[in-house]
Amino acid sequence: MMTENSIELAYFEVNQHGRLLSGNRRFCRMFGFEPSELQWHYVTDLYRHASDWNAFRNDTVNASFNMRMRNRRGRSFDCCITREIIQNADGEIVFRNTVHKVGEARGTHTSTTPLSMVFLTKCADCGAQIRVTSVA
Repeated sequence: MMTENSIELAYFEVNQHGRLLSGNRRFCRMFGFEPSELQWHYVTDLYRHASDWNAFRNDTVNASFNMRMRNRRGRSFDCCITREIIQNADGEIVFRNTVHKVGEARGTHTSTTPLSMVFLTKCADCGAQIRVTSVA
């Protein structure tokens, strides 16, 4: 999980039901949250238009989305979200996302990241957990 505070990109994870699981400091500053309260909120609190969440969740073709987001104060802004879809050890789907405001510098991040699915499974021989990645 990329929750290091030195990362310039805003990063967050959300489950398939829309509950925020984690976010780095940049994400918390961008949207006005304290890190300790993230898990009490849903990602639909961040979208300016609630229907955007359904479009994001159900789209299995695109890895990058331009959407109108809002912070806790209600101020809205255009964002680009790049996601990776993974399956955690419990078999649940999780969206790992980076987000930046449209027009701000992104550093080394590019929005052409391919959509991928990451599965965690156990090795049949030793029982160790392994990571399997597939790219669409």
